[in-house]
Amino acid sequence: MTASSSTPPDRPRVVNIAFWCFVGGAVIMMAGGLMSASTSYEYARAAIPATVGDDEVRSYLTVYRGSGIVAAIAAAGLAFLAGRARRGDARFRRAAVALAAAIVVLIGLLALLVGVANPVMLLSLLPMLAGVILMMRPAARDWYAGQGAS
Repeated sequence: MTASSSTPPDRPRVVNIAFWCFVGGAVIMMAGGLMSASTSYEYARAAIPATVGDDEVRSYLTVYRGSGIVAAIAAAGLAFLAGRARRGDARFRRAAVALAAAIVVLIGLLALLVGVANPVMLLSLLPMLAGVILMMRPAARDWYAGQGAS
């Protein structure tokens, strides 16, 4: 039997590991984003001190839900880009690395400055950061340079 596969046989292991880090981080972030997006007012009201007014809770909840939706969409984009990058396209590699780095910075800033990041979304930053580091390794760079623009 012949295995029909469109993947290049000489793909370095570091590219495969980076791909799975990106996908794992994206799945965790999608789960956290969807959890944030589906948070109810009653749950938020119970978690926030009674000294905070209802209008402020609603405003906070709007930002919290919005950040969850944006995070889920960004994670889906990262998973798509990582899949295309795994095939050997250097453009998608650069796009996946840039998007993952932007997600790490933005979610980190949201957590530090605004305080709206879900702990599950924060957990997803670790595999994404690992994927960025692995995609920048010399073996991965050399492999993508040898693939050309395709």
